[in-house]
Amino acid sequence: MKSIAISVNKKPVLIWLERILLAVAILCLGTWLYSWIDSAYYQYRENKLLDESLSKAAEAPPAASSPGQPSAADTDSLGSFQPRSATPQEPARKPLAEGELVGRIEIPRLGISTIVLEGVDSKTLRRGVGHIPETAPPGAGGNVGLAAHRDSFFRGLKDIRKNDIIRLKTLDGSYQYRVEQTEIVTPEDTQVLANTGIPELTLVTCYPFYYVGSAPKRFIVHAQRVE
Repeated sequence: MKSIAISVNKKPVLIWLERILLAVAILCLGTWLYSWIDSAYYQYRENKLLDESLSKAAEAPPAASSPGQPSAADTDSLGSFQPRSATPQEPARKPLAEGELVGRIEIPRLGISTIVLEGVDSKTLRRGVGHIPETAPPGAGGNVGLAAHRDSFFRGLKDIRKNDIIRLKTLDGSYQYRVEQTEIVTPEDTQVLANTGIPELTLVTCYPFYYVGSAPKRFIVHAQRVE
């Protein structure tokens, strides 16, 4: 019995549909790959820059007191002449540009270690954790707000616990915070970023962590600075 080969000719519409779907798949893969490479490159570059700057700062000799400035001993002896209500003035900070390096955030128990950049635009959040501009700068006596995506740099926050330690290393110094509590709020509840005058850190990411699409809530971590 002879076998009969049957050839099936695909319709031109199906052929073009296959080509379009393949092109879309390649485009999506290329976009994801570019985003991943861009993020990895910035993490490497900014981490290296921060480490080099911190190393130079550690090796630099202490600045000598200028003739117009009292020494530490003089300051102590003049303490009784200072008004009791007076508080030390923080040095003026130059505003950072969008995407400029702020420092690095580390949460040892969760294995999180990533650079912090100024701003929360889409490009910045693709490359690292963003410092929310309207909040206090790191090291200042106020509420420092940091934001990142739940499916990238802040993915590990789903496992954060009370009393976890958070370290924030910047060019101006290193600061340590202890987690006090977490909460879930709506995107409109910006009160969580209000400046209470207490040195604290607030982390913001979208919630639920495994939600598909634009998440309807925000996951908030409150931490207070410890000496």
